[in-house]
Amino acid sequence: KLRIPMAGRNRRRRRKRKGSFSFLYKLLMFFVICGAIVAALAVFFKVDTIEVTGNSRYTDSEIAESGNIHVGDNLFLINKFGAAEEITRKLPYISSVRISRKLPDTLCIQVEENGALCALEQGGETWLLSSSGKLVEKTNTAAEATRVTGLTALEPEAGKALQVDAEQQSAKETLLTLLAALNSREALSRCQEIHLEDGSYITLRFDGRFDVLLSWNADFGYKLDCLLAVVDTKLEENEKGTIDLTRKEVRFVPG
Repeated sequence: KLRIPMAGRNRRRRRKRKGSFSFLYKLLMFFVICGAIVAALAVFFKVDTIEVTGNSRYTDSEIAESGNIHVGDNLFLINKFGAAEEITRKLPYISSVRISRKLPDTLCIQVEENGALCALEQGGETWLLSSSGKLVEKTNTAAEATRVTGLTALEPEAGKALQVDAEQQSAKETLLTLLAALNSREALSRCQEIHLEDGSYITLRFDGRFDVLLSWNADFGYKLDCLLAVVDTKLEENEKGTIDLTRKEVRFVPG
C-alpha cells in the first residue's frame, strides 16, 4: 500500500483552505466593484434634460409623463423599451417612439405621430384609424379623413390595433396594404372614400370626381402609379367618371 506522510496531508489541506478563501475573496471583491459601479451611476448620471422631437399634438411633458420619465431619474436605469411601449399605449396619436441617451445628463425621446388617418364608420360611430391599423379615437368630426366602409371593428378602443372577425381579416390586411401604398405616394388626402363591401372589387372615391375600381389582389403600388399618371397627365380638370383598374389597361368611362 502507498502511504502518504502526515506532513504531506497537512500541506494539501492548507492548500485547499487557501484556495477556498481565495475564491470567496474574489467573489466578495466582484460584488464590491459592482456595488461601486451602481453607486457611481446613481450619483453621477441623473437625467437633467429631456429632449422630445417629432411631436405636434402632444406636449413634451405629456410624452415624458406617459412614459413615467422624470428629471432626476437615473439615466442608465430607465427602461427605454418599457417607456416607449407605455407612450404608444397611452397616447394613441403616436405610432412609434425611439429613446436614446446623450451623456452626461440628457434623455432624448423621438416620436412619430400618425399623420395620415382614415375614418371607419360603423353603427353610427366613427373611429379614426391610422394607416398602420391603430385606432386613434372615436370622433364626431372626421371631414378631412378618408372614409372607410365595409369593416366592423370588434370592441374598438383608442390606442389599440383594429380587430375584426375572421371573415373580415383578409379585407383588413388588404386595406392596410392599400393605405400604405396611398400614404407612400402622398395620395391618401386625395382619396375621400374607400368601399370594401363588394367582394369583386374595391371602390375608391378619388379627387372628388372619380370612382376608381381596384381588384382585391392587385399590385396596389403599380395600380396607383397608373392612376396618378392618368389623372394628373391625361384627363382634364373638369372630367369626371369611373376609372377601371381591374384590367391590364386603364379604362376611363366618363360620367
